[in-house]
Amino acid sequence: MQIMGEAKRRGTREQRAAMAIQSYASATQPAVITKLEVATVQLDAAIRLFFGGDYVSSLTLAGAAEGILGALSQRAELPNAVDFVVDYYRGETDTETDREHRKFITDILNEARNQAKHAGDPSETHFEVERIQPVSMIMRALPMVEPLGGEFSDAMKAFAVWLKRHPEL
Repeated sequence: MQIMGEAKRRGTREQRAAMAIQSYASATQPAVITKLEVATVQLDAAIRLFFGGDYVSSLTLAGAAEGILGALSQRAELPNAVDFVVDYYRGETDTETDREHRKFITDILNEARNQAKHAGDPSETHFEVERIQPVSMIMRALPMVEPLGGEFSDAMKAFAVWLKRHPEL
């Protein structure tokens, strides 16, 4: 699309994304961006929300980005955090098949994200959010950006610096 093409020619990746997002709101035609761009915009927003103290929104957006990045990594036959954890604990769970094992591990890894975004169980009336939940989801997503051809944004770099300064997590 012409709108996205103009945005790509000017400024940093963050500025281009911001320009593209602004142009979406006023565009009469849909804008077309890649799934990698969708994921990095979501991840940047998740990081900004995290730094702003909105852990629930940060968690769900980081989870969406991680899901897209994970799928893109699978297509490209690149590793992702979930696959590493699933493989690491192979043989350590009481599951009989590889499929059951993967589901068991991913249910644990995605529990907080899924509780924040779903309300299918009538007995679940509250959600307890902790700072570590969006941190862990952002940490799962970040390592997949560059191998897929994305660039680390200023927000992503700031998160990495913040993480190094907060070993208490």
